Amino acid sequence: MPDSKESSAQDFYEILGVKYKATLEEIEDAYHDLARKLHPDVTGGDTALTEKYMVINEAYQVLSRSGTREEYDVSIGVDQLSDDEEKKPEPAARKDESPGADMRRLDAKLRRTIKEAERLCRRDNFWEASRLLEVFLKTHPDNPQLRTTLASAALGMKRYHDAANHMKVVCTVAYHDPENFVKLGNIYIRAGQLVLAEKALQEALGWNAEHQGALNLLREIEELRDAEKPPIQRMFRKVAKVFGRKE
Repeated sequence: MPDSKESSAQDFYEILGVKYKATLEEIEDAYHDLARKLHPDVTGGDTALTEKYMVINEAYQVLSRSGTREEYDVSIGVDQLSDDEEKKPEPAARKDESPGADMRRLDAKLRRTIKEAERLCRRDNFWEASRLLEVFLKTHPDNPQLRTTLASAALGMKRYHDAANHMKVVCTVAYHDPENFVKLGNIYIRAGQLVLAEKALQEALGWNAEHQGALNLLREIEELRDAEKPPIQRMFRKVAKVFGRKE
């Protein structure tokens, strides 16, 4: 077993119960098997089991990606193992067993992952951004920044239903921020759901009656509706506006 400060504190291979030379498929199988047993929905929110669940998530995030796994292997000396030393790691004692410490590590990991996902979205790599973030939904289902970034990735892939669902969670959690409703309204416009878009934008104006983004999108909705009308109706609408009369 590699001898280092990192491995004595926490061995991700030992946590998942896999060999140091395990394949990605073996790591994924081990993770999913543990996740099914330890997920809070299954354990009823037991504190100790929830802590273990967060730890296996952290281990999986590191070992399931080639770049982070290579760095981790070097840090604990796995790259120096000979073939006859390849075996399932022995249990390693962790320095800090407190749930708070695990949550802080997981939160820090989430923040780094969100930044990486935002960078991927700027490069139009929406699928990869979504893949990186989705694993955090079970541990941080109501995190506004996570949901907003997932919505951006889904919108980039034209998965409007998924994008809207993510932003609806954000609007529920951070209901006081009109910008969230504007983002939801924009998603609905892209999806052609103008009634839902208008409703979301009115919610935004309820918090800030002069929100320029909401006002601009409402004008866009009006133009879209006009474009769907027959030419004669559009002409009468323009005339009505000129004379200040209703249609």
